Amino acid sequence: YSEAQHGFASADEYNNHKNAMLKSVYENGGFYIGKYEVGIGEDTYRNYGRDYTTEHPIDETPVIQQDKYVYNWVRCSQAQELSESLAVGGKTSSLMFGIQWDLVLAYLESKGVSEADLNDDSGSWGNYSNVAFDITRGKYSTDSGASYTEVNGTYQKPASSVLLTTGATERNSKMNIYDLAGNVWEWTLEKSTTSSIPCAYRGGRYNVYGSSYPASDRDRDSTSYSGNSIGFRPALY
Repeated sequence: YSEAQHGFASADEYNNHKNAMLKSVYENGGFYIGKYEVGIGEDTYRNYGRDYTTEHPIDETPVIQQDKYVYNWVRCSQAQELSESLAVGGKTSSLMFGIQWDLVLAYLESKGVSEADLNDDSGSWGNYSNVAFDITRGKYSTDSGASYTEVNGTYQKPASSVLLTTGATERNSKMNIYDLAGNVWEWTLEKSTTSSIPCAYRGGRYNVYGSSYPASDRDRDSTSYSGNSIGFRPALY
């Protein structure tokens, strides 16, 4: 197993990157994360059917903005490459390490989000297949991202699998962070202990139950995997 699978040339480069993040957090007292899942700057979306193992091109511009199609169908290493391109102000932009994801959850808990909502069932504040709620903006897809419909007035999202554009409702936000639970899984730089599926992602997705995959959920897949239900969110430090 090589850290190159996460987009790094060697274990040393990976460890240096993590140590630089930890040093920055220690010296500056924290870090920023994307308010939204990364979206696509252009008015387009990615759809590759069931082709989950091809390395699809990443030509679209990544942005962190509301009402954008999620930037899905990316491998972990591609998500890291795109995250790095979002750096501003002389800072580093990167996928979150697992410890950063856990620190975000701890921050939400300190602000009053219950442990149960984070660790047991995030259906009350996430986009999952077993919860219904209304949205009044953005677009939605009932066919796994093959097509989208623009919200006209109010859309009553049923208790079924519906993929949403970024930040589609205040319901799915905590402390001004949108879709940390549900909608799409988010790649991190956390390493799985299973060498054949080393890349970890967090937070659940739109086509599962909130009780099965809450915000704290950790799962993993191969370095070649991408799909409609997985995207990413960077940290800035």
